[in-house]
Amino acid sequence: MTQPKKLHLMNRRRLLLTAAKIAAGLVIASPLELFARSIPDNKISFSHTHTGECFDLCVNDRAYSPVVRENLFFFLRDFRTKEVHSIDFRLMDILLKIRQKTGSTGIYQVISGYRSPNTNNLLRGKSTGVAKKSLHLQGRAIDIRLTDVPTKELRDVALSLRAGGVGYYAKSDFVHIDTGHVRSW
Repeated sequence: MTQPKKLHLMNRRRLLLTAAKIAAGLVIASPLELFARSIPDNKISFSHTHTGECFDLCVNDRAYSPVVRENLFFFLRDFRTKEVHSIDFRLMDILLKIRQKTGSTGIYQVISGYRSPNTNNLLRGKSTGVAKKSLHLQGRAIDIRLTDVPTKELRDVALSLRAGGVGYYAKSDFVHIDTGHVRSW
């Protein structure tokens, strides 16, 4: 009877020893290095500044499943009216290229994605910086920050891609990116 107990203790000791070795390896390795390695090259992480929601997307040449599309559209909905609209996936391609070009491991903070006509009119009444025919109305624009990249650098990298419109709002600390004609303000 003592023999099975001994084997059980031996397996438990081996398990504890293996766990200790793994833990020691994690302590010795740089946490930043481990974190950087764990982010796939095609992944974008988002957090929404108004809803507090988070969303992760693996960009894969626009071959997105219906569930992924639906979840992204919902995440980038007009948070004021709750209206959901399709989003131009070329925006995701641009955001991925920016992340790759900057070497960022940060999170895109979304200020605005899709904007309904009612919301756009409301914002136009409060600010001269809101276009009457904003590409937000078509799901072709996004206002963002990137947590580990200054917005000025974010703007410069977006401009270098020449992939659409880029607006820089220094006082509000965000960058507008859209899939319209190449232009900047």
